[in-house]
Amino acid sequence: MREGVTPADAERAAALELVHGLRAVALRLEQSVGEFARTSGLHGTDVRALVSLLDAERAGVEATPSWLAQQLGMTSQATTAVIHRLEAAGHVERLRSRTDGRSARLQVSDSAVGLGWQFFGPLLDRLIATTQTLDSDQQTVVKNYLSAVTDALG
Repeated sequence: MREGVTPADAERAAALELVHGLRAVALRLEQSVGEFARTSGLHGTDVRALVSLLDAERAGVEATPSWLAQQLGMTSQATTAVIHRLEAAGHVERLRSRTDGRSARLQVSDSAVGLGWQFFGPLLDRLIATTQTLDSDQQTVVKNYLSAVTDALG
């Protein structure tokens, strides 16, 4: 066994096996996102922007253009181009900020949410069903692990 491929330490090898499993899941999800982008005529960055905006809405975060630029790791100019493409396609709306009437917030349109559910709904149903096979303690372990992995990724 080569150490860089399969560690000699059994505990490290078992942990690495989980990491490789997580990578495989991430790759499959990325492939689904790519297929959605292709079938809906969007850039991959546009889909990442939509996901970020939906995550913000679920978290109760007011998503501004500058917030989105930070999430995407892009300049404000590049983010503006993404927002314009998404607005032109009817996927994003600029609304008045709830806290500062001079600034704008971004929201995914109802039609874009519907398009996303049409494509990802069956996948999400399968993932939910798989998750529901775990008892609450197991779900807590997975949730904590995923949170720690997210933190470790920076």
